[in-house]
Amino acid sequence: MDNIMDRVLYEKKGHVGIINLDFVSDLNYCDILGYKAINEAILKLRDDEDVWVGIIQAAPGKGNFCAGADLSDWDDFKRILTENMGTYLDSDMVTPKPIIVATNGWTIGEGFNFVMAGDIIISHPDTKFWANESKRGVNPVSIQIKLTQKIGYNKAMGFMIPGDVKDVEWGDKVGLVNEICKENEDVRDVALKYAERIVEECAPLAVQGTKVGAWEMQHGHEDEAISKAIWARELCIESKDLKESWEAFKEKRKPIFKYE
Repeated sequence: MDNIMDRVLYEKKGHVGIINLDFVSDLNYCDILGYKAINEAILKLRDDEDVWVGIIQAAPGKGNFCAGADLSDWDDFKRILTENMGTYLDSDMVTPKPIIVATNGWTIGEGFNFVMAGDIIISHPDTKFWANESKRGVNPVSIQIKLTQKIGYNKAMGFMIPGDVKDVEWGDKVGLVNEICKENEDVRDVALKYAERIVEECAPLAVQGTKVGAWEMQHGHEDEAISKAIWARELCIESKDLKESWEAFKEKRKPIFKYE
């Protein structure tokens, strides 16, 4: 396990890259080092060809996913705002690898922004979503845009203004949460099992091609979505994994994909 700037623990389990948020206190406040650390971890996940699926989660033992930006120091807080600090996932896809976000406890501000970057959201029943920027005297830069794209204008505005806490049932109702684990389950374990299913059952190139098209369409780029989906299809057609899938079907066995 790689400890990045004492803020993020990065580890690999098979073909799954896991970004463990180990920010400030049990509430997991994200400070300046936290932003730098998660960006470094995202690049590690992106560049490792042996990683096919990513997970962003609270580090083991943390009772909260992320309670937003660290407000303990005024100068640091203003620096976060004025320098528009954020993650590489804020405005770009960064990687076609699917990213699962596993939430528990407080998921506030920047923590909710991490949710916006996820392709699949798995939540513990104790998850509490809160975009409280308007209550802190500042408007968000990208959360409202991405949330509007995901759940629609009125639902997004109703969540962010006046900015009330919402439970995991709200997340499920508006289509933000894919799966709610059981009360007695560790959401990290559930997320890992989901990721392992993707690794074991799906061809990586096919998964990435699916994400590329869906992501572009989500952001209103229909022509680009179709173009990239066709490009990804061509890669799949030339891949050894497609041939392996066909042979496995003929032989009535599970395919063994190798990202080739």
